[in-house]
Amino acid sequence: MQAHKMLLDEVEEDLFKLLAIYCSVEDFRMAFLLNKYLKLGLRREREDVDFIHQSVQAYYARFTFKDPTNFHSYNLVANKFKGQASKVLNTGSLFAEDEVRPLELNLIPEYKKVNFFLKIEEDMPDQHFNKLVNIISQIPQVIAVHKIDVEQLKSKQNLIFE
Repeated sequence: MQAHKMLLDEVEEDLFKLLAIYCSVEDFRMAFLLNKYLKLGLRREREDVDFIHQSVQAYYARFTFKDPTNFHSYNLVANKFKGQASKVLNTGSLFAEDEVRPLELNLIPEYKKVNFFLKIEEDMPDQHFNKLVNIISQIPQVIAVHKIDVEQLKSKQNLIFE
């Protein structure tokens, strides 16, 4: 039997820009504020983004909006999952003791202090992108916002939503 090799000349990667948002509000409140200040229509997705980290199932809230006039898709996703991990302390006795401790897992581990990511799909001019950053930075509840270079991001596969 002959082996056939197939070569992929160029695999087109998703074009998107990414903003890191630092704030202390809940996910639904952040979506509301972005809708208000950016005139978007972010809505909560039925299914959260889910990952298994160290045998713990983590869920991250996701809000989406597709802009039909500019052909941009906006995804607001939480970076932090707060749950509880249990650990069996004593297995040699009749009664097993469980230790339950708070657990915080990040969608993008390189940015542990970021609360939310705003992913903008499709190509957006830098001037328009900078305007978004300026508007978001003026929201009173937002502590800081900055652009992230997607090419340098190690775990960008965590931001691919299907």
